[in-house]
Amino acid sequence: MSKQITAFFELVLLFVVVAALGLGVSWIDTSSTAPAAAKGPAIPPPAEQAVEPTPTESVMGAVTTQIPSEEPSASPTPLTSSETLTQLVLPTVVATPIAFDPQIELDERDAPLLVQAPGTVNVLLLGSDAAADNRYARTDTIIIASINPDLPSVSLLSLPRDLQVRIPGHGDDRINIAYELGYMKDYPGGGPAFLAAVLRKNFGIRIDHFVRVDFAGFIKAVDTLGGVDVIVECELHDTFPDKASPSGKSDLDVYPGVVTLNGKQALWYARSRWSTTDFDRARRQQKVLRALFNKARQNNLLQSAFGLYNDFRENVETSIGIGDLPFFIDIAARLDDLAIKNRVVTYPVIKAFTRADGAQVLLPTQDTIPYIAESLSPPAGNRAQSRPLVEVVNLSGRPDMEKVAQDRLIWEGFAVYRTEPVSQTVQANTQIVNFATTAKGSPIARLANIFRVTRQHIQADPDPSSAVVARIVLGENYNSCPSTSTMAGDVPLAPDTNLIPTSTPSP
Repeated sequence: MSKQITAFFELVLLFVVVAALGLGVSWIDTSSTAPAAAKGPAIPPPAEQAVEPTPTESVMGAVTTQIPSEEPSASPTPLTSSETLTQLVLPTVVATPIAFDPQIELDERDAPLLVQAPGTVNVLLLGSDAAADNRYARTDTIIIASINPDLPSVSLLSLPRDLQVRIPGHGDDRINIAYELGYMKDYPGGGPAFLAAVLRKNFGIRIDHFVRVDFAGFIKAVDTLGGVDVIVECELHDTFPDKASPSGKSDLDVYPGVVTLNGKQALWYARSRWSTTDFDRARRQQKVLRALFNKARQNNLLQSAFGLYNDFRENVETSIGIGDLPFFIDIAARLDDLAIKNRVVTYPVIKAFTRADGAQVLLPTQDTIPYIAESLSPPAGNRAQSRPLVEVVNLSGRPDMEKVAQDRLIWEGFAVYRTEPVSQTVQANTQIVNFATTAKGSPIARLANIFRVTRQHIQADPDPSSAVVARIVLGENYNSCPSTSTMAGDVPLAPDTNLIPTSTPSP
């Protein structure tokens, strides 16, 4: 059972930390104090029983778990192997009912409902800009975590803040204002529920739960873990306000490789906007999430579990209640790194547009919804046996480049058989050695695109006994920084049949 408790904290990091990676997080104002039983994750009907939604559709059913602020214990007590879940003394959790079950009025313009595997749970994670009242803030970070408990797997999808959508009662505008409008309009459930309605109507996405965590919670979680090792792909330089610094600010300078960041640095790295795009920022947020998840798995969290829990008690609001823990513990116990899928909505599935008022926005295209459907589906191969195997040799002359390449390959759906660290031998150009004996189903073209290898540097060496399909030899010219603004174009989109048509309301 101790392993299960550890797995729970791993999963808390997986779901909760993402929400802290934006500009702050704001959630529902839960003024009600009437107690209610915690409600488990919303489970959609099995695919074979799916029916067309009625013109009025309920997307969410959830209660908010209010986690009271208490002083953490001076020294967290480690679990012993003899302790069980029922023996743990957990803080009192008060569940309060809120109007987070909006009845969405659908019309013929609304997107069909995306069909997902039975048991899938979609969690809405938001980061917002600063405001005196955090209910009236714009969500500049919107991430959807789609959890499939059977495989298990987690698919993360980031939506750009400038994506223009239809907002009920408001017209076409940026998606990042929907949260604020929810409170201004006194929408049942407030900002999160209104944004969920916008997501359902525009893209067919059903939202089941939400999470809220503030900066302090994120920083404490990272520092409790002793910092986090982030795989940095692109050089980054920025300056941030820092009250602890004599000058009132601190610089963040990172270079490609493995970089250890403390809590504040990890937050700055995830939030940085200077000289980068929102697409870059979304990718960095998801990379920090992966790094935290890996650190949690590698370390023995039992010694710090209660410390982490106390931090979360003070800084987290979520509709995921204590009653849901067995569900999430079971998933965490079976989840591995290959089962985490990462996607960001970028060009060419969206397009740039200048409005009549001069505002620069992003418009959905005919490929936006198929891309979202693909993004929220589980990884095609969430085990190494079902992924193309490659090996990486680092002749770039720079340390850690094999780790950067390995991380990119896993993101792109490959499995890495082994890596060789930096060698004193340096090679000028990155090279691919192709061991495949047939061109059918070969991933060589994809590898060449990822590592920017020209045809003249692809060497054919057919070997039916090879354990790997290819060897990547990193040279001095290896550029690990991807072009994030067009990465959606690398995802093949099949005809989208996983939709439930939106019914047309009767006159």
